[in-house]
Amino acid sequence: MVVPAWAALHAHCSSPPAPQEAVLLLQGSPSPVLADVSNAKAPQTLCGISGGNFQPQLVTQTMISWYATQGNPGTAGTSVIAVLDLFRDISTVAATWSGGGFMDGLHAWSPDRGFLAYVASDPGSVTLHLLSGGGDRLVATMGAVPGRGFNPNEDDSYLAFSPDGAYFALVQTFTSSGDQLQVRRTIDGSLAFSLSKGTMATWGSSGSRLYYRMPSASSVQVWDSAAGVSQAISQTSWIRPRADAGDDNLAFTVRDSAGTPHVWLYGRNGRSGGQLPNVRSMPAWLNSTTFFDVEESACSPNCGIGPAWQPTGKTFTYDIAQQGETASKIAQVYGAWPRPGQL
Repeated sequence: MVVPAWAALHAHCSSPPAPQEAVLLLQGSPSPVLADVSNAKAPQTLCGISGGNFQPQLVTQTMISWYATQGNPGTAGTSVIAVLDLFRDISTVAATWSGGGFMDGLHAWSPDRGFLAYVASDPGSVTLHLLSGGGDRLVATMGAVPGRGFNPNEDDSYLAFSPDGAYFALVQTFTSSGDQLQVRRTIDGSLAFSLSKGTMATWGSSGSRLYYRMPSASSVQVWDSAAGVSQAISQTSWIRPRADAGDDNLAFTVRDSAGTPHVWLYGRNGRSGGQLPNVRSMPAWLNSTTFFDVEESACSPNCGIGPAWQPTGKTFTYDIAQQGETASKIAQVYGAWPRPGQL
C-alpha cells in the first residue's frame, strides 16, 4: 500500500550504508538524518530525511519506520505505520487502523523484521497487535487512557522484542484497565508473564531477560524466560533504562532526593558499572561502547510547570571503554543499528 501524502517521508543519500548507524537530529537542524556512528564523537551523515514532523526508528541497516495519524484523543482517524527503504527512497504502509489516542502507533520490530508489534488507541480502548506474514492478530485489549497528569520519573511506555526474537513486551502505566507489564510469545502472541503494575523496562542485550521495576519502587527485577523472576539491582529507582547491542550493558537515569539526575551503568550482571560523573540524563546507545546523554541544570525558581532540573541544550557522548565524555552536536537519538539481537 502506498503511503498517503500526509504521512510520507523521503530520503536522499550521499553515502552507502555503514557498519554502525543511528537516526539522529543534529543541533540546529529541523530534520533527522541517518548517520554513520562508528565514531560516535563525530557522526557522519549518510542520508537526509525530509517530509513530516515524525520520529523515525531504525529497523534495519537500510530501513526506517514511523507512525502518523489523522486522529486525535477525542476523535479517531486513520493511523498508519510506514516503512521507507532509505537508499532507494521507496515507502510502503506496514499497518493501518482507526486511532489517534495516547500511545497510538507505539511499535516495535523483531530483530529479523519478521514481526511487527504495535499499539492502537482510540477514545474507547487501547489494543496490542502482532503483525506477521500470517496476518494481523489482536493479542490484548486494555481500557482507554484517562485524562491525568504525567510523572516523568514513574510513567513510561515501552514496546520491544527480546534480542532472541522469542518474546515481545509491552510495559505502560497509562491505561484504565489491563496489566501494565505483559510479556508475550512472538510465535502466537500468547501471554508468558504479566504483572498488574510495572514500569521503566528494557530487555537486556541478549537472550530474553526483561528488566523492570514497580512504580515508586527502588529496586529492579528481572524476568528471565529460563529462570523466572529475581531481583537484579537494589536501591535503584531507575528511569528509562536501555541496553547496548552486544555487551550486556544497561544505561539509565537516577534522580536523587533533590531531583538531580545522574547517568548510571549496570554491566555484566552487576560486575561493572556505577554512577558516572556530572549532571546528565536520558542516555541512548549509539554503538556498543558509546551512548549519548543530556546535560541538566537547576532551574528553580523559574521552572514553570516542569521539574526543578531541566536540560540546558548541551549534549555529550560517553565512551565506556575510555571512560570519558565528549561534547556532541547530536540533539536527539531516534534509534540505532544494530539493535540488541541484530549483531
